[in-house]
Amino acid sequence: MIKKDAPSLDLAAQIVGEYLNSTAFKIERVLSGVSTYVYRIRLGEETLYLRVLPEQERSLGVEVHVHSLVRRMGVQVPEVIHFEHHNEVLGMSVMLVKEIPGSSVEDCISNGEYEDILYQAGQQIAVIHQVKVDGFGWIIRDQEQYGNSLRGEKKTLQDYICPYLEEDLFLLSQKVFSKVETSQITDIINSGMELMSGHEAHLVHGDFDDSHIFQQAGKYTGIIDFGEIQGSSPLYDLGHFKLHDGQRYYGFDSLAKRYDAVTSLSYYDLLEIDLWALWIGVRRLGMICGRTWGCYHEHLIKTVTMEMELLKNKLKL
Repeated sequence: MIKKDAPSLDLAAQIVGEYLNSTAFKIERVLSGVSTYVYRIRLGEETLYLRVLPEQERSLGVEVHVHSLVRRMGVQVPEVIHFEHHNEVLGMSVMLVKEIPGSSVEDCISNGEYEDILYQAGQQIAVIHQVKVDGFGWIIRDQEQYGNSLRGEKKTLQDYICPYLEEDLFLLSQKVFSKVETSQITDIINSGMELMSGHEAHLVHGDFDDSHIFQQAGKYTGIIDFGEIQGSSPLYDLGHFKLHDGQRYYGFDSLAKRYDAVTSLSYYDLLEIDLWALWIGVRRLGMICGRTWGCYHEHLIKTVTMEMELLKNKLKL
């Protein structure tokens, strides 16, 4: 897979200028993007974002389709105003979206506001999870897939979960967890595999935490960044959120309460959410284990350990 370097500001400005038929804007690179290169465009009082997909043989088309689909379902996500499957200047796929007003809910000034916003986000993410996907894992973005189909890379959930688990636990057994702990995690995931595999594949955000939930003046405004979309259990995102909950505020209970009003959460659903939090935590630690140690590592270790103990009791292992 060929990944191209981020376009220069001049090239990005050229793409935006051709679409706007104007040069009366300011542009800057936003370094928070991971799956795509992101540029902020100031156009008077309006703010737009240019997103560029690094892999030249892939397309943002399925992401454009997801934005359009969930907006029709009433979910507040950025509106796509321009899309090119393959921009000739850059040799990459590009999309231009309107801004979701405000900033991340992380910036809330009070815990009460935070909980209220998470309550609203719970309804919205539950609606997103109603979209079915053909297969599991990363949504395929190949150039021939830029139409209206959503297809995962793997046929079964086991094909997606199992290869990563063994490799990640081997790595973590050398640096993070004891061999007894990694053995316990293996037993927990194996015991919970049937439960985790009980759903058909549905669309999940893939990186759902409070940094992607936006608010303005303490009011919910939307969900951003669908660069990590996957086909998975609809409870994957709740597990991901629970794993990351508490880095500043605690909002999972409010999120789950509103989610439950749309899609009822049983005891076994809540158990599955814990299983996903554990698996995603192990996956993330495996991915970042070799990076400079920081507070994110510590948070993941703390939450994975907590979920491991919780699940050992629930599963009676």
